[in-house]
Amino acid sequence: MKKALLIICYLISIGCARNVEPSVENVNKIFASQDFTFEFNEFGSIKKSISFRDDYLVYKSDQPTLRREITYDEVLLINDFIQEIVDSHQKGLDIESSSYYVLKNTAYKTVIISEQEDFYFEALLKTLKLIE
Repeated sequence: MKKALLIICYLISIGCARNVEPSVENVNKIFASQDFTFEFNEFGSIKKSISFRDDYLVYKSDQPTLRREITYDEVLLINDFIQEIVDSHQKGLDIESSSYYVLKNTAYKTVIISEQEDFYFEALLKTLKLIE
């Protein structure tokens, strides 16, 4: 019984992503897995996310889920977008009163509150042809 409890505790501890600061180094750790999720939590609205798994992009929102292959140019576009929001991260804001982004994989999770306007994420989705 004691051994089973230890195994369960171990599995729970490795199943939880460790919160890290939004920095280039930490974002690169998340990107390195090539299996991560990029969420946008718009203040007062529905969460939207783009996940990346084995060269596929999966878009989730209040609309039906979309899954398709991702191109190299799209990877570069998303990478630039994430770099820009990391660079504009505002430590003085909090997720209770602001829109925010979450970048995570199974090992790491970072929360980014950008000074960038919310419509830029929608523009990214339109450029990626995920919405009209």
